[in-house]
Amino acid sequence: MKRFALLGEPLGHSLSPVLHKAIYRQLEIDDASYRTVELPEERLKGFFSGFRVGGFDGVNVTTPHKFHVIQLLDEVDSKAKLINAVNCVNRVGNKLTGYNTDLLGFAYSLRQNDVQIEGNQFAILGAGGSAQAVGAVLAEGEAKRVLIINRTQERAEQLKSVILAVNDAIDVILCDEAELAQRAPELDCIINTTSVGMAPNVKVSPLSKSIFHEGCLAFDLVYNPKQTQFLIDAEKQGANTVNGLQMLVAQAVYSVEIWMGGNIVAHVDMNALVRDLEKAIK
Repeated sequence: MKRFALLGEPLGHSLSPVLHKAIYRQLEIDDASYRTVELPEERLKGFFSGFRVGGFDGVNVTTPHKFHVIQLLDEVDSKAKLINAVNCVNRVGNKLTGYNTDLLGFAYSLRQNDVQIEGNQFAILGAGGSAQAVGAVLAEGEAKRVLIINRTQERAEQLKSVILAVNDAIDVILCDEAELAQRAPELDCIINTTSVGMAPNVKVSPLSKSIFHEGCLAFDLVYNPKQTQFLIDAEKQGANTVNGLQMLVAQAVYSVEIWMGGNIVAHVDMNALVRDLEKAIK
């Protein structure tokens, strides 16, 4: 039996076990299990000692450990190293290698929703591990301009550095909500990478609804609830909306591909997996 897990804190909201079991069913894999492991940063080292000697075959990593696990790994994929965030770890023997499938998941969701990156203007809310992945994808896609809105200047500067390391031709601007409001009419897409609006705190949004406008796309990485306050506000202002379900599904499938090998992405029905998750969200 192959054993996989999601590592993070807190994990009460997570749909990952439901999702991975659905993936295994589609692939007719009956010798794999997936569970959550909720633990604080100070217990990571002990967990990884057990992981290395066969406790698990692979793990996904979520908030707040995407950065902290890097020092516990033997090798880190070049893109994960660039953005300083690992969300997938594979074990071969006693060697642990880190990857970032958030990049692939976000890029997949953009493609599925016909979102053009090249020449367009984006705003990123937040500057954590997921924001780093989003920024790298926008940089690779040759966005014209990226605005970064984050509470702490240091993390915003780190995200700016990641974007410019991938593509130094992009105009990257650190701003507050007031400046964002001034530039809002020029924006093609606003992306929320924060956890604001996630269940159970569903009545809050990271932005004033007046910032949204018709023709703009509001993309929320939060997937529970399916329709966050951020997306509700955007829709009322005439904006198009996308939630985080497709990205969640795609990053999970890419993780399974890393763990199992082969071209798994080509053999699963992503839309059916999204529907499975929609049923699981109350």
